[in-house]
Amino acid sequence: MEWEFTVLNHIQEWRSDFCDKIMPCISFLGYWAILWIVITILCLAVKRYRRLGRSLAFDIIFGAIVCNIILKRIVKRIRPYDLNSTVSLIVPPESEFSFPSGHTFFAFSAATIIFIYNRKLGILAYFLAFAIAFSRLYLYVHYPTDVILGAVFGVATAIISYKIENMFFDDSRKLKSKKSV
Repeated sequence: MEWEFTVLNHIQEWRSDFCDKIMPCISFLGYWAILWIVITILCLAVKRYRRLGRSLAFDIIFGAIVCNIILKRIVKRIRPYDLNSTVSLIVPPESEFSFPSGHTFFAFSAATIIFIYNRKLGILAYFLAFAIAFSRLYLYVHYPTDVILGAVFGVATAIISYKIENMFFDDSRKLKSKKSV
């Protein structure tokens, strides 16, 4: 854990007025996965993107269970600012446990689903996911391993969600049914 504080404290050396204003905004994009939920609703509303929307919807639900209900409650890792009170927070303290970073989890999860369906948009989503992940470190609300494993778990649940969506829906986007012999 010592190396994690070394990384976090090094990032604190980069603090500036500009970054102190922009990082909370970037981080805000990840709160409660609202951005990804809005994108999901928009995709579900447009027939051309409905399959992407279904994958995102399933992924958000699956991810919430894995990240917020299971992992955070099992690990119960306290936040870095609770152990290092010398850092002045520029955002309100969080109410949930630290591991894994939910912001990072959902950002990488959604970016992976988007990338599977549309590589160009997926690359943009990955850039946003990296920015959100870094903002969590900059804001001193997560440890590096919270962010790294949040990204790994997010990518993993996205792949699982995509595969499950494909098990139930065929290429014509209709629910698969068992054909009687």
